[in-house]
Amino acid sequence: MSIRSYNSVLTLAIILLSLTLLIVTGVLLPGIPFLGALGTLIESFLSLHIVLAALAALLLAFTVWRVRRGKVAATVGALSALVALAAVVPLYSLVTAAHREGASISWWQHLHLTAIGPTALPDETALYATVGGQKLYTDIYLPDRQVHPSPWPTVFMMHGGGFVRGSRSDGRNWDRWFAQRGYAVFDVDYRLAPPIAWNRAAPDVVCAMAWVQSQAERLHVNPNRSLIVGQSAGASLALQVAYGLGDGTFSSSCGGSVHQPDAVFALYPAEDFGLLWTDERRLGPLDTRDVDITYIGGPPDQFPDRYRAVSPVAHVRADLPPTFIAYGEQDHLIPTSGHGPLAAKLTEAGVPNVLLAIPYSDHGYDAFWGSIGGQITRHVLGNFLSQHFPAQTGTSKGSEPTAKLD
Repeated sequence: MSIRSYNSVLTLAIILLSLTLLIVTGVLLPGIPFLGALGTLIESFLSLHIVLAALAALLLAFTVWRVRRGKVAATVGALSALVALAAVVPLYSLVTAAHREGASISWWQHLHLTAIGPTALPDETALYATVGGQKLYTDIYLPDRQVHPSPWPTVFMMHGGGFVRGSRSDGRNWDRWFAQRGYAVFDVDYRLAPPIAWNRAAPDVVCAMAWVQSQAERLHVNPNRSLIVGQSAGASLALQVAYGLGDGTFSSSCGGSVHQPDAVFALYPAEDFGLLWTDERRLGPLDTRDVDITYIGGPPDQFPDRYRAVSPVAHVRADLPPTFIAYGEQDHLIPTSGHGPLAAKLTEAGVPNVLLAIPYSDHGYDAFWGSIGGQITRHVLGNFLSQHFPAQTGTSKGSEPTAKLD
C-alpha cells in the first residue's frame, strides 16, 4: 500500500469514526444540547446503518494497521470497536421491542431508506370547503375495488407542522398504506396559524368529515365508519376531533353533522397543551411555547378555557373511541410525560387504548418508511385495527391483508 493510499484509507476511517462517535454520543446522552437531538433523530431512521458505519471504520483501520502497524490506526480501530459496540445498544433495544410486539423486521426495507414515491400519490384531489375565504382541499386515496369491495370505511389524516406549517399528504406513505388495506383515506387541509387557530383547525377537520358524508355515494364509502389519524400537530387534532365531537367542544366549520369516529390513531401527539408551556422544548424551527402562543394565543393562565378545549386529556370519558398512541421515547419536541396520564385516564374510564413507546427514537421517527420504529408501529397498528376497526366488518384479528408499501 502506497503512502497516499494509506493516508486516504486512514482518513476515511477517521471520518467514519468521528461521525458515528458523535451520533452514538447523542443517542446515549440525549440531554446534550443539539447533539442529543441530532443523535436520536439519526438513530430513529438509521439504526443499523450506524452500526455498519462504525464497523466499516474498524475494518479500514485494521487494514492500514496490518500494513504499517501505526499507533494512529490502532487507536482508530480500538475506538471504532467501542463505538460499534455502543451503537448496538439502541439497535438491540429496537429489535427487543419488535420481538416483544411480535413484529418481523424487514432489514432490506430498513437499509433501503424508502422515500415517498409515486406509488403513494393520491387518486383524486377535491375542494371540500371554502371557509373564511380560504379554500380547503382533501387528497383522496382509494383502495383497489377488485381486492376490497366497497363501501369502504373512511380514514381522515391530518399533517403535522406545529399548526403553522405543513400541508396535506405530507404523510402520504401512511395514506397509501391504509388504502392498500381497504380504507378510503382523506388527507385534509385545515387552517393554520396565524391568526390563532385553536377554534378553526379541528372544526375544519369536522367539516371535511361532513363533506365526505355528503359525497359518500359518489366516493363509494361508508361515512358512518371512520378512523381519525394524525402526526404531531395532526395527531393532537385527531384526538381533539375524536374526543371533542361527542361533548360538543368542536363542530363543523361549514355545517353538517357527523358521527363520532370509531377509533383514533395518534403519532407523537400533545395531549396536554399546558405541558408545552411548562416543559418548553425546541426542535429545529419549532418551539413549544411559540406553538402555544401562535395556536392558542398566549400562556395557560391567560386562556385556561382554550387550553382545556384543545387538550384531549381534559375530555376523557367512558364513551370515547378506542385510542392508539405511539411515540419515540427520546422525543425532543413533545413532552413524553403527557402520554402516560392520558392512557391511565382512558384505562380508568374503560376506554380501550394502546400506548406504544419506541426506544431510542425521536419525534417523527416514522418519517423514513423503513425505520425499525415505523415497522413496529405498523405491526401493532395492524393488530389494533383488526380488533377495533377492521376494513371489512366481521374480519377477525390477524386477517388483514399483508400488502406492503415499498
